[in-house]
Amino acid sequence: MEILDMTKIKGAWQGLDEDVLIREPNLIPEPDKSAPPGQEIYFEGLLLQPLRFIVSFVRAERTTQTTTISRNPIATVVHAFTMALGNINGAPLEFSALILSDARMSQSMLTDRIFRHYRQGVIQQLYKILGSIDFIGNPVGLFTNVSSGVMDIFYEPYDGVIMHGGEGLGTGIAKGAASFLKKTTFGLADTVTRVTSSFGKGLSSATFDSEYQSRRRLAQRRNNPRHVFAGVAAGGSAMLDSLSSAVQGVVVKPVEGLDREGGVGFAKGVAKGVAGLFVKPVVGVTDLFSITATGVRNTATMFDPPDRGRFRIPRHVPFDGVLKSYSSREAIGQQWLREVDDGHFKHHVYVAHIESEPNRQVCLLTSTAVICAWTNKLRLCWEASFSEVGTVSLEENGIRVLDRKREEIGFIIITEQADREWFYGEVSKVIGSHNAMKRLESS
Repeated sequence: MEILDMTKIKGAWQGLDEDVLIREPNLIPEPDKSAPPGQEIYFEGLLLQPLRFIVSFVRAERTTQTTTISRNPIATVVHAFTMALGNINGAPLEFSALILSDARMSQSMLTDRIFRHYRQGVIQQLYKILGSIDFIGNPVGLFTNVSSGVMDIFYEPYDGVIMHGGEGLGTGIAKGAASFLKKTTFGLADTVTRVTSSFGKGLSSATFDSEYQSRRRLAQRRNNPRHVFAGVAAGGSAMLDSLSSAVQGVVVKPVEGLDREGGVGFAKGVAKGVAGLFVKPVVGVTDLFSITATGVRNTATMFDPPDRGRFRIPRHVPFDGVLKSYSSREAIGQQWLREVDDGHFKHHVYVAHIESEPNRQVCLLTSTAVICAWTNKLRLCWEASFSEVGTVSLEENGIRVLDRKREEIGFIIITEQADREWFYGEVSKVIGSHNAMKRLESS
């Protein structure tokens, strides 16, 4: 019986069929070569990493359409409203990763798929953008600060017990309560600051007084009180300034309008003065609350450790744009160039520099000039523009720079021969390139 069963196995008494993948390959149609190349794209795996953005938007107070706005009352109201409503502060947007596996699609389908992914993310997080508007007090920021303080109430005692046992419980409770008080105070004060500053910003645009608006903007940049007492003092000063400007505008604005445009200007001046008489005191009150709340907010963080500053000076990127290894020497030279005479030469392109120890000077070579400054306060000693330079000569103890009339512009004292020859070579190369460029432009 066993032998009879074996005879039923396929291939036991005859050969197996040939294992062929495709019996008639000639019948397989060729790809359609008439289709445009690159019409479809295949991805075995496509991964777009998660993204996180912090979105902020500040509506500028100045406008280039002041005359048009002042003539149109509807535009004035809209402008004032957008001034108050337009600020968005630190709205956090987070987008999840996009993963496509074994995907075959056209470029338009791929673009549409990516667009829909991020559009859906924006729609789902639209409440974060709306909740970060200053006009309503940035409730997202308020919730973040208060919730973080509530979490510290429970976390700090737990951390104290874990790290120091039962002895750390009391310290943890104190830290948690202090953190909750600090973050809650900061969040509430920040909300008051943003609401009042938004109202003040919108109302100030309705005064039609550009001088008052400029003076108020300048005071706001300067008024960043470190504590509540400085905030009360600065806020009171801002309110008094608004009150005095309101009273003065009733008299001054008609006179200024009469001098500029005659009777029509006088009527405009009266309108501006009357508008300022009612609006400016309200702006002053909002500034009082805003600056005082800023002082309260800064008081909450006054004893926090300062943020870590920059670890190193910004790197120097050459004129040709080729990124090289970081050089502390070039970074310092570029920083000095930006600080000479309070930034007077910050738009020059740094090339090289050398320090002249005997006369305590630093000589900076740029793409268009040689600049020598005193090292103690970085004040300009002399400047030689390449358009004025006639001769640069290498001498025994330094480099002499003469103008086209053979008169001396300056002398760079360099005692070391190697440093002297190196800096002279750098100056020669830059001046040669500058002259060649000028000849090319003239031809």
